Amino acid sequence: MDLTQKSTIVRGRGKNKRKWTMNENDELMKALYEISLEPKWKGKGGGFNNGYLSALEDILAEKLPGAGISVLPHIESRVRHFRTKYGAPEQMLSRSGFTWDDTKMMLPCEKIQYDKHCKIHYPLHMHVCGDETHES
Repeated sequence: MDLTQKSTIVRGRGKNKRKWTMNENDELMKALYEISLEPKWKGKGGGFNNGYLSALEDILAEKLPGAGISVLPHIESRVRHFRTKYGAPEQMLSRSGFTWDDTKMMLPCEKIQYDKHCKIHYPLHMHVCGDETHES
């Protein structure tokens, strides 16, 4: 796959979406990591202080000149996407009974612990989480 491909923006009703390239995603992740190391951006509870999206925009403008990536709607939307996609593993790691295995690149745990987590956090999705008695 060509990593230098141009991102595309599809316009129209319900189609105002930016298609991020792998290179743009990588640069966004690097920028997030970079600002996470700066004390001025560290917020309470593990988040970021106000203004961090503008800092990301500045970093991305430097790393990806001409890409036209702005805070709204591009960066805010992409950060929300990653938070949604990777929020569940982060939440699981904050609880006892869950650890990260660097070798297997997974969260190994006992089935009982996993089912308990799902019942608390995803009660409407128990048929996905493994509760065999739940009717879907």
